[in-house]
Amino acid sequence: MSMLKEKKYNLLQNIFYVYKGVARHKPYLILLLFVSMISNVGSRFIWLYLSKYLIEYISEGMAAERMVTLVLSLTAANILCMLGQNAVNFGKDPAALYVRPMFMLERNKKHIRLFYEKLEYREVLDWIERSRRATSWTEKGIEGVIRFTLVLCSDLFTCVAAVIILCRVSIYMVFAVAGFGMLSYWSIDRASKREKELTNDSVAPELRKKQYFNRISRDFSFGKDIRLYHVQPKLMRTQRELEELLHKNVCAARNVWLKSGVFTATLELLREGMMYLGLVTSILQGRLGISDFTLYVGCVRHFAQTFHNVMSVYARMRQCSREVNDYRTVNEYIDEQEISGSEVRQEPDYEIRFDHVSFAYPGTDKYSLKNMNLTITPGQKLAIVGVNGAGKTTFIKLLLRLYEPTEGTIFLNGVDIRTYSTESYYRLFAPVFQDMECYAFSLAENVSMKGGENTDRERAEQALRDAGLGNRLDEWERGIDTPVLKILHDDGVLLSGGERQKLALARALYKDAPMVILDEPTAALDAMAESKMYEDFDRMVAGKTAVYISHRLASTRFCDVTALFHEGELAEYGTHDELMEKNGRYAELFRMQAQYYDPAEKPQEVRYETMQG
Repeated sequence: MSMLKEKKYNLLQNIFYVYKGVARHKPYLILLLFVSMISNVGSRFIWLYLSKYLIEYISEGMAAERMVTLVLSLTAANILCMLGQNAVNFGKDPAALYVRPMFMLERNKKHIRLFYEKLEYREVLDWIERSRRATSWTEKGIEGVIRFTLVLCSDLFTCVAAVIILCRVSIYMVFAVAGFGMLSYWSIDRASKREKELTNDSVAPELRKKQYFNRISRDFSFGKDIRLYHVQPKLMRTQRELEELLHKNVCAARNVWLKSGVFTATLELLREGMMYLGLVTSILQGRLGISDFTLYVGCVRHFAQTFHNVMSVYARMRQCSREVNDYRTVNEYIDEQEISGSEVRQEPDYEIRFDHVSFAYPGTDKYSLKNMNLTITPGQKLAIVGVNGAGKTTFIKLLLRLYEPTEGTIFLNGVDIRTYSTESYYRLFAPVFQDMECYAFSLAENVSMKGGENTDRERAEQALRDAGLGNRLDEWERGIDTPVLKILHDDGVLLSGGERQKLALARALYKDAPMVILDEPTAALDAMAESKMYEDFDRMVAGKTAVYISHRLASTRFCDVTALFHEGELAEYGTHDELMEKNGRYAELFRMQAQYYDPAEKPQEVRYETMQG
């Protein structure tokens, strides 16, 4: 595996990254943010000057007409500023609320493209959890950068304006306030780093586990086992332990912020005392009048508060930036892992050859498949049989290129399959898996696995009828438009296990790929029903290359050739008759299972170790 390396972009780089995303999705939001920022700065100083001029009018006798004009002008300007400030309202404005979900969709799109094998790696799963949190909150990660950039820029402009005004009184006051602000920033930045470490980075595995237990606690498919086997105490105890650990870390983070808050409050008290001492001294020395005192008190307060805010917001933005780094780390890792290549050439026939292929799952040295040499010829019906754990499903995952071989090479018509793009290679196969999934789409879309506008409705209906769901289609009022599951539609249907298997078969028929894979989709059926379903499906895909996986040997007797897997190796290979004549492991297992297919067949005495192995 190419190890996942954390990206460490600086704050400015991440701001540009986020705002490029804003420009992609809602470009006019950038203009609204700018208007809001300028209006926010203007509104802070309008009232300061209004107070100054009112005092001058009272103390120096300014003309009433001029005073009324000034008040009306400043009031109108303030109203405009208030309107400008609300140009971006994160609580109501659809544009602002739209951006973060779009980043979530971009992340999900990349996650779906991640090579399937990488989902076996715990490190990758933990990083995916960290990246998810970068889009989960309004004041963290992506949206935090958007929000705090607006606040930071507003406060920076306010600081600059206040400094220009205050330099007329005392430059030392500016440096003093700035010094206190830097100390506050140090404290806040240190607290934010510690908070991220405690509540995100160090507990990413626990957060992922929490998501898992939350999901199965409300997942309908787990409901029967949870109730009938009384799993609730175990689930609740495990979740409680996770919550207690997470709560402990949250409390530790809160304590860090509490200490930081006490420190910054002390600094603020000292800053306020110095500010008033300096201004009162200036008045006593005759360098300031009462109206100027009002203006400068307001400016010092604005400068002190906004400089403190600049430091605080900057610290929070750095935290958001670190979360954006998590987001970018995963996205760019997925981009790096994307498997590109040439298109598979359309040919009348395809041959697949495993050449000394071995595979070990991540984190283990034990091979699930060892030195596999096997050729699937065009139009061949291949049965792969063996007991559970023999390596059958691993073989299929390698064949479908969900995994890459640890050793050896898989060839398609003599060409290493790694030279082809995965998307192009996947088009060759129509697989039917044991753990088939339904989606909250219509029946037609569940068959085509495409949007309604791209679905051939007649073809989808025919596939469903060929797969044995014709009677149910006639019963459902909406036919192939019947929604599956009750997630998007209250009138959705819940398919039984057998109906789900038939839907999976219909999906494979609709795809009409040159190679069909059946990976024990009938494991829940009895032996006779499985055998009949395989034979019926074999007639439907006549002329295609087909691979049938089963641990029941007699269910695939109709196949051209059979491969018996044992402990990850190809133990026996040949036709049914050849393997029976050989009288090896296949023959023993077949005779053991024959009683389930032929009631007249007496159970055979089979060695215990054979049954196990």
